[in-house]
Amino acid sequence: MEMPELPDLGETNFSGMVSIVTGGGSGIGASLAKRLTELGSRVTIVDIDEESGRHVANGIGCDYVNFDVADLAAWEQSVASVTDRFGSLDLLCLNAGIGSRPRGHTVTDDPVPWILDTYRNVIAVNIDGVILGTMTALPVMEKQGSGSILVTASVAGIRTQPPDPIYSLSKSAVISFVRSIAPALEDRGVRINALCPGSVDTPIQPEDRRREGRPMSPPEDIAEAMAKILASDDTGGIWIASSSDYPVWRYEFASAIDGPPD
Repeated sequence: MEMPELPDLGETNFSGMVSIVTGGGSGIGASLAKRLTELGSRVTIVDIDEESGRHVANGIGCDYVNFDVADLAAWEQSVASVTDRFGSLDLLCLNAGIGSRPRGHTVTDDPVPWILDTYRNVIAVNIDGVILGTMTALPVMEKQGSGSILVTASVAGIRTQPPDPIYSLSKSAVISFVRSIAPALEDRGVRINALCPGSVDTPIQPEDRRREGRPMSPPEDIAEAMAKILASDDTGGIWIASSSDYPVWRYEFASAIDGPPD
């Protein structure tokens, strides 16, 4: 299968398009909100941290909404508010995400002691936030006959991630969701893709990785890749941005198993 080609953003114009970016108060989300604004989109940032969310929104000239992405009623209210104000919802960037490793622990620490304490919150943000956001935006996008949804997954959802197995589980789940629901959404005129970054210089990174000087991609590079995916014709794609030294590429999984071997 030939890999879809990502568009040149120099030829892309999101003018008139309306976007929601979750987790927009820092890191990848903040960079993506800024890039979409530069490309002409009217952006609404969602972040549970009101101070950072408002700071980013004021700095780039977009709107800010404070709510928990695991709250269905909040999603319904916010999507209705955005569409009532701007008349559409064209780009939905489901970027909010957290890890299960408590602050202060290193990547070599045993994760077992804190799994029961943190996994429900990780699942709520990383999985529920994606499902609820997608399903709330879908009726709007289906009615207008178009829309592009992008989920921030992770390479941890494809390979093993021993330092944080619950984070890895959550990212595997949303990758499977994107691939599985894409055909049904495509029938409704809506595209959905996921981007899997490698190590990115964001607040979610443990401090010991920073002290070790491990290479990390700038969030601006990831935001650029995300904007290209949003502008592409692809759907059901799982895209990899493992390093700023390599181009973004589409990951291809093994063929489906039709049945047991003879």
